[in-house]
This record gives sequence, C-alpha cells and structure tokens, in this order.
Amino acid sequence: MQLTVIGDIHTQERKLWRMLLEAGIADAERQPTAAALEDDSWRLVLLGDVVHAKTREVYSHLAEVEDYDEYNPEHRRAAELSQEAFLRELKAFQEKLPADRLVILMGNHDFNAISPDQGPLRTGDITHLEWKEDHALPDDLRGWISGWPHEFADSGIHFAHVGPLEKHNTYDQNFYLENRRSWLMEDRDFLADTPYRLGVYGHTPVRGGLNLASQGKAILLDTNGTADEYSWLRIRVHEDTYRVSLQGLYFDEIMQR
Repeated sequence: MQLTVIGDIHTQERKLWRMLLEAGIADAERQPTAAALEDDSWRLVLLGDVVHAKTREVYSHLAEVEDYDEYNPEHRRAAELSQEAFLRELKAFQEKLPADRLVILMGNHDFNAISPDQGPLRTGDITHLEWKEDHALPDDLRGWISGWPHEFADSGIHFAHVGPLEKHNTYDQNFYLENRRSWLMEDRDFLADTPYRLGVYGHTPVRGGLNLASQGKAILLDTNGTADEYSWLRIRVHEDTYRVSLQGLYFDEIMQR
C-alpha cells in the first residue's frame, strides 16, 4: 500500500493541485491520472482544514481585491464563492476516483463552516466570517463536508486532524478553551495502547523536515501555510515495516547580510 498524505490546505488550491500532480494522482487538467484510476494499491488522505485562508494575502487572492476586509460584505461574499468553487472542484475530483481512494478528514475550520451555531474563528488578525453573516454554506457542500470522518486508519497508521485521541478531534467549545494541541508537549507515547504503529496529524503549524511528537510515533504535517512552502508525505507500507518520504518545497527563506 502507498499512502499519500497532505496537511491543512486552507483554500490554497494551487498548492493542492501541484502536490497531486507531483504525486501522480492528478494531471495538469486537475483530472485523475490513468495510473491513479488503474492502480488499487494507493490512498490519498487530506488531514482537514480545507477551508478558511490563513493570511490576508490569500484572502485577497480569493476575493480578487487588493486588501481583503472580512467586514466588507462584497469582499466576504467573493471569498465565499471562491472557496465554494474550490470545494466543488475537489468534490468532483473525489467522485471520479474509486470509492474510499480519497479520504478527507474533518478539521476544526471545516466543522466551523458547517456549524451555524458556532461563532467565527480567528487566525492572527483575521476573523473567518464566511458563511456566518449573510449566507450559509450551500446544502450540497454542507452535506458532503458533514460526512468527512474525524479520524481514519489504514495499514496500522492513524490519521486525524489534531491528534491521536478522540477528544483531540472533537470541536466543541472546550476544544478552544482547553487548547487540545497541548498533547504535543507531553513526553508520552500516545499510541502505545492502540493498534497503531504511527500517527500523522495536522492542525499545528510546523516548517520543514519531519516534525515528530508522541516520542517519535507521530508525524506533524501542517506545513502548507507559509508563502510558497508546501510538503506532503509518501508512506510505503509493507507487512512489518513502513517507509516515510517527505516531498515538496520547504523553507522559502531570504538571507541577507
């Protein structure tokens, strides 16, 4: 089995399609490749947080404005429509693949987008007001996202948005009050009493290289939020072993002296 894993996208559709092209899953027209359709030994996992841009620059791109203002109804509506178009493109791509070949996990931002009673989230100085003010997420997209699982396992590898435990991926009010990503700081193997030999999680931004937690049993892959950087995992699974390879472009740094 070969598993391709991509962390939090946050509406960056060009990064997503670039990674799928590199992985041989999508072609330049954003359609499934013949190899991907014919080969049944692979699976693609998206770790959640498909919606809500993380920077004002990305929002400006989505809304096609110079300086995005989430409190401007026209800007906000443009950002909503742009994200809805991206979601429908991703949904159509999933439907062209064999069943269960593409698994999209529920992130806290995705959950927020389909939860009318949950208040808006914030990232830095941006308040994510999409689908909270004048318009709700369309029913077809709401129903699709509602079916995304909160966790998934394949070949002894556990995937979720935040962490290994059920409470880590439960997006109630306490999720934000308790800071459920704090498990990363504990010197503990959270997978020790589970059937899993490895965990792969998003949600917590990291940069470059393989970032590990849970005494080396968990990989952190929220690596796509900074400038042009992006990364994805290829995991080749054998009966008793697995091989993890990090792909992409890391650290777009400028050094000056």
